Amino acid sequence: MKCVICKTGEVTKSPVQVEVKVGYDHLLTTVDAESCVECGEAYYSIETLKQLDRLRDEFARKQITARSVGTVYQVP
Repeated sequence: MKCVICKTGEVTKSPVQVEVKVGYDHLLTTVDAESCVECGEAYYSIETLKQLDRLRDEFARKQITARSVGTVYQVP
């Protein structure tokens, strides 16, 4: 299948890193998706989207604890 965004790249199955945001917190996770080899646009199945919704809900309710991988600083 050709990518609907760039119109040139082939879409193939691959693991994709996704950022789930809850307020100011960000959770990085890897899910299976289809992505364009040219532009990187990701296409998610209904099952994967449901998985991400569950993950977001669990993270928001503090049912998941994740290790920190960096620090974000804000300049006034």
